[in-house]
Amino acid sequence: MWEKIGIGIIDRYIIKKYLQTFFYSVLLFTFIAIFIDVSEKMDDFIKRKPPLSVLIFDYYIWFIPYFMGMFSSVFIFLSTLFFNSKLAQNTEIIAILNSGLSYRRFLKPYLIGATLLFVLFMYLNTQFLPLCDKYRLDFEENWIRETKQTQNNNIFNMLNDSNLIHMESFNYIDSSGYNFNLESFANGKLIERTYASRVIWNKQKQCWTLEGYTQRIFTNNREYILKGQRKDTIIGLKPDEFFEKTKVVSSMTNPELNSYIRKETDKGNPKVNIFKVELYKRTVIPIAFFILTILAVAVSSGKSRGGVGVHLGIGIALTFTYLLLIQIFNTAGNTGVITPWIAVWIPPILFFLIALYLLKKAPK
Repeated sequence: MWEKIGIGIIDRYIIKKYLQTFFYSVLLFTFIAIFIDVSEKMDDFIKRKPPLSVLIFDYYIWFIPYFMGMFSSVFIFLSTLFFNSKLAQNTEIIAILNSGLSYRRFLKPYLIGATLLFVLFMYLNTQFLPLCDKYRLDFEENWIRETKQTQNNNIFNMLNDSNLIHMESFNYIDSSGYNFNLESFANGKLIERTYASRVIWNKQKQCWTLEGYTQRIFTNNREYILKGQRKDTIIGLKPDEFFEKTKVVSSMTNPELNSYIRKETDKGNPKVNIFKVELYKRTVIPIAFFILTILAVAVSSGKSRGGVGVHLGIGIALTFTYLLLIQIFNTAGNTGVITPWIAVWIPPILFFLIALYLLKKAPK
């Protein structure tokens, strides 16, 4: 059956070892990550005494897929490099190529393995891992964090095409904001501006109360000023919409994140680039599996006097370089210095060019 679809014995052997090495490396590094995480949080665990069942089933069972998803690209690269380097040191690659198999054909089982992991992680990154992250964050919120966030600062919200608001700060406990501004526009011109030193949500009336307000109305080239101590008004937003209580983009599935980005874009939220970077990363990371697999094979195909250690040393250096580039360009995308989707794609594209260069230089 396998031969009918062009997958021979060598292909099956390489695919099996490729996937096994990947999952073994994930398992090994996950145990190390859990040990480090326990060490860091031991004081909190001793202080708050979460039950062992809660610790395992409400936290670490979700921490494992979170960690796996975060460093999946690294695991792909290092595991492929390690396995292929062993093939090279045992002269198995030379034997395979001497049998008449071209170097491009030799890459086929690696790309099949990368395709399997690509399909798996496309689902995990967009649907399952965000849910895992939600449970992980819920545990940290309840058992780890000393204080919960109750205030949001520098709020900017576009209500619609004609009205926008800005507040210096908003307190979720008493639903009050400070230094509130509401601006209204018509045909691109400012027609009204309302300032209040404090704004409070009135639960009974389901409206907002402005305190110490000044209302300036611009009409017919004239300005009218109204002042007062208290005034009720309807803004069209409720306290929850001013304050992202525990909303973390990493805990949203892709449909939720897409909807949230549209909503925040309409509001004019200046932080929307952060959400876009998170969205694009979820697709780029699995696609990068192909690039990193090819790069790992190209780096480790030659037999070295230093053995597997030399290839691993090169691989670790490239891994740190890759992670550093991701951090730099993601930050640039978050701040709007570079368009988010471009910022996310730059590191894998750079490494793809490196991979193509090394493939040409690889011993064949």
